[in-house]
Amino acid sequence: MRKQIFSLAAVAVLCATTLSAQEAEKKTVSQYYRNALTNMMVYHAEDEFGYEVYEIFKDLPPQERYDMHDVGLRVFDNSKITNVRNNKNGGLHRQTYGGSMILTAEEKQANADAMLEMLNQAEIGKRIVAKWFNLSGETLQDAYFDTELIEERSGYNASLLDVEKARYTIEGTAALQDVSTELISHSFVLISDMTYVTAEDRAAATKVAFGVIGAVFDGLTGGNSGRRLTEDVGDIADKFTGFKVLTHSYLFQLEWNDSIANIFYDRYYTSTPNPAKMLAFMEDSTSFRMTYLGTESARDEKTKVQGRYTREDLLQMITVRSIDNNIAKLQKRFEAFRVKAPITSVEYDKKGKITGFRAQIGEKEGIDETMKFEVLEYRQTKNGLEVNKVAVIQPVKNQIWDNRFNALIENDSDGNTAGTLFKAAEADKAKILPGMVIRQIKG
Repeated sequence: MRKQIFSLAAVAVLCATTLSAQEAEKKTVSQYYRNALTNMMVYHAEDEFGYEVYEIFKDLPPQERYDMHDVGLRVFDNSKITNVRNNKNGGLHRQTYGGSMILTAEEKQANADAMLEMLNQAEIGKRIVAKWFNLSGETLQDAYFDTELIEERSGYNASLLDVEKARYTIEGTAALQDVSTELISHSFVLISDMTYVTAEDRAAATKVAFGVIGAVFDGLTGGNSGRRLTEDVGDIADKFTGFKVLTHSYLFQLEWNDSIANIFYDRYYTSTPNPAKMLAFMEDSTSFRMTYLGTESARDEKTKVQGRYTREDLLQMITVRSIDNNIAKLQKRFEAFRVKAPITSVEYDKKGKITGFRAQIGEKEGIDETMKFEVLEYRQTKNGLEVNKVAVIQPVKNQIWDNRFNALIENDSDGNTAGTLFKAAEADKAKILPGMVIRQIKG
C-alpha cells in the first residue's frame, strides 16, 4: 500500500452528467461533483468543556453534501494565537455569557486575519492541492503525483487527465480546465470557534444579578428581598439542565486559477519520482494560499431534551447543529459555497401525472418554502463541461425534510428520509429527470 507524505483524506466537488432519460435513471447520487470542505476548530484548553468538545469534534459526522477534505490538521490551539487582543493572555476574541453575545465586526475581522495567517503558515493550501493530486511516497526520492482521485470524482478517464500529455490536446486541455474550475477551485476551509455555557452557569449569573438588584432594593426599603431572590434563583439552578453554544464559523477558500494551475503543472507535477520537482513543490511557500470569505454566528440551545441525553450527547448535538447552522448561512452568502444536490426521484399520482420531485437537502441546509432552485443538466463534450438550465423548482411548504442531526430521535418520529419535495411549473415538469442537479438561486 502506498504511503502519503501528507496525512490527508478524500476530496471532491460538484457536478452531474445527464445525457438522456435512460442514462439519468441509471445515475447514482455519488456521481455528481461536490465542494471539498476541510473542517477545523479552535481548541480552548481553559474551558470547562474544552477537551470534551475537542473529542466530539474529532468524531463529528461528515457533511453529506460536501466531500470532507482532511489535510492532517484539524485543531488550532487558542493559547498559541497571538497579536489579536491587546492583553497578556492572547488568543482570539470570544463571545462570553454576560457580555456581548456576538462579536463586533472589528473583532471578527481580527480573528479572521489571525486564522488566515495560521492557515498560510501551516501551508494548508499546499496540502489541499497535494491531496487533489494524491501526493504519495515515503521520501522525496520516491514521491510522485497522480490523478486517480480526480478521475474518480470528475468522471474523466485516465487518458484525458494524463497531465503530462493532456495539455497538448484539445480534449485534454478542456478536461484540465474543468478540473480547475469545477473541482480544485471549490476547496474550502471552515474554522469554528465555540463557547459553551451550561444552564447552571446562566442561572448562577442570574443569581448574582438578582442579588445585586435585591441589595439595591433592600437599601431603599430595609427589607431582605435580595436574600430571598438569590435563594429562589439558586433553586432554579439546581433543577435546570441544558447547554447553550455560541459559535462563530470562519470560511476560507483555496486560491486557484489558470495561472496557479500552470505553475503547478509546469514546475511540480510529475507522475514518476522526480526529487527536484518535489523539493521545489515543498519549498514553494507563496503559490498555494487561502483567502478569507466571511464569517457567520449561531446560537443553539438544548433544554427540552433534558433527562433524555447525557451531557456528551447534548454537547455533540449542539456542536453539530451550530456548525450546520453557520454553514447554511454561509451558503446563502457565497454562491460558490452553495450545495448542489441531485434530483433523486420523480413523484406521480395514481393517474401517472407528475406531482413533484425529491432531493435530499432540507432543514440542515436552511431550506424553506420561499427559496428557488435552478435545475441543471451537465454534459461532458470534447470541448469540456456544458451546463444547461432546465427549469426552476421550489420547496413545497410542510414537505421540507428535517435532516438535522438526531432530528428523528428528538422528534420521536420515524420521519421522512426521502428528502424535500419540490414543485415546478407544469410546462417544466417533463424536462426534469433524476440525476439532474439543483442549485439555489436568488429569487
